[in-house]
Amino acid sequence: MNENFIYLFNGVSHTDVSREYMNNLGMNTEQVNSVLAQRGFELSQNIEKRKAVYREESDPLYMEWQYDLTAESEQAWRDKVAQIKQRYPIAEAE
Repeated sequence: MNENFIYLFNGVSHTDVSREYMNNLGMNTEQVNSVLAQRGFELSQNIEKRKAVYREESDPLYMEWQYDLTAESEQAWRDKVAQIKQRYPIAEAE
């Protein structure tokens, strides 16, 4: 999954949110839990963002595909959905 979540620790940007990585940086349990909570919150916000962008960007392409039933219009719709999912990732089951 392509994640856009970045956190700072000791003035350096990081994207790896595994407990092992954060512990190796020297983060204590409270700091690790804080980073994970913030990441969880931001990812939960992406669900609502996705819904809005689907309505605006992919739904019209879906309707076009349903109208003309061409492989090209289906691919345009599927490509847009993939772009949206990449732009607004959501938490995976752990």
